[in-house]
Amino acid sequence: MLLGEPPPTQADLHFRLFGFPVRVHPFFWLITLMLAMGGGSEKLDPVDAFVWVAVVFLSILVHELGHAFLQRRFGGHPRITLYGMGGLASCNDCDRSPRSQIMISLAGPVAGFLLAAAVMLLLNLTGHRAGFALTGDRIDLAALGVDSVLAPRLLLFNAYFEPLASAGMNQFVSLMLWVNVAWGIVNLLPIYPLDGGHIARELFTLHHPRRGIIQSLQLSIGAAILMAVYGLTRQSMFTVLMFGLLAYSSYQTLQAYQRH
Repeated sequence: MLLGEPPPTQADLHFRLFGFPVRVHPFFWLITLMLAMGGGSEKLDPVDAFVWVAVVFLSILVHELGHAFLQRRFGGHPRITLYGMGGLASCNDCDRSPRSQIMISLAGPVAGFLLAAAVMLLLNLTGHRAGFALTGDRIDLAALGVDSVLAPRLLLFNAYFEPLASAGMNQFVSLMLWVNVAWGIVNLLPIYPLDGGHIARELFTLHHPRRGIIQSLQLSIGAAILMAVYGLTRQSMFTVLMFGLLAYSSYQTLQAYQRH
């Protein structure tokens, strides 16, 4: 999630992947570590920190690659920036039609879902039973032929997999599933600047461009407020602050747009 592309710094990491230029801003590493600590200053096990940073880096990079491949498919020359709490696939010359923009926006979350599916497939191919179950459903270990499973919760349902030999690998798999599925679902909410917010804007503006932008911003404000309230019920200050900020940002954008 990015509100805008950050300016370059001397500490940026640069590389190319599949022909796309990639830049990693130093704030990406800093904020990713802060998220691992829950925003606090408590000590974090170095192995846990490494696994978390690796998962977030890989997952967000794959997400942005999903956008970038579609942008290139629609005639653009995208670049990828990882910064702060997310990433950005920037493209100034790709097709701007609503159909293309909706497909480009969907491609990021879909890439994450496919990465999670690939992890589950790899587990099964290597002899570790893995699958998905609705939250609250009992996982029948006898039917699976296993003694135990790990079952990270992914919002409305659980993933489950037979534990691996390494605790670090179990953590890696759990986080890969959680980040790519749960974050992917959240990213489809109709809130700016999430992918769902861009999709909502394109849909609302199909027939009434100006009114559609206003309606999409109003929807963004309402959805963000609801998510902030949900964060309160879950006692998650991170959720409250993040979606409170997004609601305020959409409100400011709406006010500025209506003045013109």
